[in-house]
Amino acid sequence: MLGIMNSQVNTFHSMPPAVVVCTLEQACAVVAAARRLRAEVILLTEPGAHAWHGPGYLLEMMVQAGAPRAILDCGRDAGTAMLALRLGWRELHLGMERDGTARIVSMTCACGGRFHAVLPPALALHPGRPVDEPLAQWLAAHGSN
Repeated sequence: MLGIMNSQVNTFHSMPPAVVVCTLEQACAVVAAARRLRAEVILLTEPGAHAWHGPGYLLEMMVQAGAPRAILDCGRDAGTAMLALRLGWRELHLGMERDGTARIVSMTCACGGRFHAVLPPALALHPGRPVDEPLAQWLAAHGSN
């Protein structure tokens, strides 16, 4: 289980390795490669993607990819975080000071979700390139639970 600071507020200690994905194709490729490697990974949305795609689109992308876990990076936008919770996201990151996140943390916990105060280190893949080798190297370097 994840390292927990307060209730469902998580740090990245003991989390599976993370991978930033930008497209459905990339998300599907990462999930498939992780399965082939028998490894656990967490998919992260690309920084800023919440603003140009929206949390609904990004959630559907993760669902279609078959992602076992995904974190929505909401940037500093509390409104996006609230909308994301209503749409079904259960793992969020909001890049604000602790005072500014208290309400979002409370809402996330009330939904049975996890609030990530800090994003884990993540592999950023190059679009259109194969993912197996970079993912295997990332998993070897950062471990997989």
